[in-house]
Amino acid sequence: MSFTYLVPYDASNNAKRALEWAINHGKLSGAHIRVVNIQPSFRTIHSKALFSKNDIEEYQQQLFGECTEGVKALLDASGLQTSMEMGIGDPKEVIVDLVKKSRETDDPIDLIVMGSRGTNPMFSGVLGSVSYAIINSGICPVTIIPQSK
Repeated sequence: MSFTYLVPYDASNNAKRALEWAINHGKLSGAHIRVVNIQPSFRTIHSKALFSKNDIEEYQQQLFGECTEGVKALLDASGLQTSMEMGIGDPKEVIVDLVKKSRETDDPIDLIVMGSRGTNPMFSGVLGSVSYAIINSGICPVTIIPQSK
């Protein structure tokens, strides 16, 4: 039985640590590592007036490429089955939707592995708002890699 780990990746140090954790633990179980980088939609009144849809999509692709630079090489070197994709929109919604949609496939997401930025004082600096929302969604098990001290 193969597991699939979803790793939301934003190029932060915590996301890098989460990806390393997922790869290291994935090697123990032969897991499929699925990395997602989520870009803003830029669908606002002002952006629609100033930029074409194509311009916005090109910019999202540019940001995706910059954010995930070096990730493909790391995934390839892992020897695991891996994939990398770009999501568009609110990170909390995109992650939950990916997990829900994966349940309709032969490769459902079994675990979300994510770093916590811990920048929101409302949650005592322990979890970031995205981590907190994903845990509370109850969509699947979540492993939070804490920020390093």
